[in-house]
Amino acid sequence: MNSSQLRKFLSDLFTRVFRFWILTGIIFLLLMVSLLLVVYPLSKQCTKRYNGLQDLADTLEKYALKKDLYNSHWIESKKAETELYKAEVEKCRSFLKRKDDLLEAVFVIEDPERGHVTIDDEALWRSEYLKRASALLVKIQENKIIFHENALPFQKWGSDIPSWDAILPAQKRFWILETLINAVIKTKGITKLENINFREVPYSYNPSPAQLYTAIPLTLKVELQAGRIQFLLREILGSDIPFVIEGIVIVSTDKNDDSGFTLKHGDVLTQDVDGSLPDPVVGVTLDVYVIDYNA
Repeated sequence: MNSSQLRKFLSDLFTRVFRFWILTGIIFLLLMVSLLLVVYPLSKQCTKRYNGLQDLADTLEKYALKKDLYNSHWIESKKAETELYKAEVEKCRSFLKRKDDLLEAVFVIEDPERGHVTIDDEALWRSEYLKRASALLVKIQENKIIFHENALPFQKWGSDIPSWDAILPAQKRFWILETLINAVIKTKGITKLENINFREVPYSYNPSPAQLYTAIPLTLKVELQAGRIQFLLREILGSDIPFVIEGIVIVSTDKNDDSGFTLKHGDVLTQDVDGSLPDPVVGVTLDVYVIDYNA
């Protein structure tokens, strides 16, 4: 073999080896791509399904070990527990309905022929509303509580006759005002009823249970002897209407229950055992809302 034939042989051999390694590299690259795109995702799915089947098998195994516990006695006890739960839920519903009865009520008057009847005439309802509102104002005056003529947000229609769409919310607000005024009168020591204002939205109401109840927010401002604050709160929270107190603010008024004595601003005085120190009069602002249960 001469030199030219040797070079040709070596060249052919190198070409074949080079092509072999190129082909091998291409095949290896295709295998890696297939592994990443096909085999690996399928492997993850198989592993996930296997784990799910394993968990299910474990659960079934535990259930099979405990199935003897669910006998007739267990079933009867669960039925009794369900009945008790339903009874307690019904008690709660009855309680909520009783608490809501006053807000949902409409004025009742005495009829000579039919006895106590609910007003169903708009004009008659308006007349009864104005009469009862005036009676409450007179009641406040008789108890010597100072108040401004616009301190109470009683509805004023002038000569118009309201529709039932306007009557129903006004009726609820009247019951609330009546309850608060009675609480103010029963709380001895209140010297001034600053105002009662209904607000648009409450400050702390959680709207998540709106399917069960909504809120009617308002603010009450009074001046009273400092030692009577707890009695005012008791009268409000103990009423038939469900009030929720959101906040209370107490400020000094530089007044006291002895007109001949004046407190210095910022002084805090307490009643001593002999009663020699007068009880200071403070201004109290109550932010509350009324729970209006849905029927």
